[in-house]
Amino acid sequence: MIHRRTILKLSAAAAAAVPLAALTSQTASAATTLTAWGVCGHPPSIDDTSYPADGVWDQLALAASLGVSYYRVDFMIPTTDSASTDWSWYDAVVSAAGAHGVQLMAILTVPDAIAGADNGWIRSQVSMLVTRYAGQIPLYQIQNEMDGVAINGPGVDGSSINDYNPDVYGPVRDRMWAICDGVRASDSQAGRVVNITWKHTGFLQLLNNDGLPYEVNGLDWYWGMDDLIAVLEVINRFQQREILLTELNITGGTQSSSEAEQADYLANAVQTLRASAPDKVHGVYVYELLDQPAWDDSQAHYGLVNVNPDASWGDHKQAFDTFHQIITG
Repeated sequence: MIHRRTILKLSAAAAAAVPLAALTSQTASAATTLTAWGVCGHPPSIDDTSYPADGVWDQLALAASLGVSYYRVDFMIPTTDSASTDWSWYDAVVSAAGAHGVQLMAILTVPDAIAGADNGWIRSQVSMLVTRYAGQIPLYQIQNEMDGVAINGPGVDGSSINDYNPDVYGPVRDRMWAICDGVRASDSQAGRVVNITWKHTGFLQLLNNDGLPYEVNGLDWYWGMDDLIAVLEVINRFQQREILLTELNITGGTQSSSEAEQADYLANAVQTLRASAPDKVHGVYVYELLDQPAWDDSQAHYGLVNVNPDASWGDHKQAFDTFHQIITG
């Protein structure tokens, strides 16, 4: 599995000085209202230290106490038929979310064990999962940051369709299409989200050129505010109905920044979005709920809550209280 927050560090660092001027000749009117507040978590298959299976109820209770209306979490596409699949964690997170008044954005993730499977079979596995929870999960994200898989490398900023390797992009698109079709086959109302990171709007342009059927664009963002608004203005011109900040935090979390700096970054980002974001931007999801001490480097420090090496929860970081205050007013 690709490390969640290191996939594009080199790309972003190499392209940091590249302007988006060529992309922003059409500026959307800034008149958005943020109504969807979320926080990200993980299943135990990714981190069973901070997010153990038997802690799902407490994890969702903590998210609810933050004030969010959405919990964004990876849903692994099952590798076997329904009768052979262990649904216990899936059922528990759906049940806990409902009990705490929190809705889910399920990130449909292809496990390594079935990465080479036929797309028709992948579609049927997605349909099986979505059928089980039809009407209970309003948003399904179609994998995660697949722009980072198809991009040519760290020497480009991802804003052009020419920044992607067609031999890689084609199979990536086809897999995403199979997942999109699997969602729609079993839930006519659920929204399908495609997310990118950094300035990788060229990937969305390719998908829109090819007609990928989905409804919501997501942007994962860890950098400055001027570039953030410029990227959002580009995304706003695509046909999809809505834009969500599917991941938001300061680069490196509290590994390279103080708790006060992390909190100030989130407050400044929301203030900037409210003042200047284009009209399709409706929501912000902070990455992430809990620190991950079992992981190396900055992945361990993005949480809004400290986690001790023994997996017990420590104090809320300043950013927890700041985000709660933003949500609740």
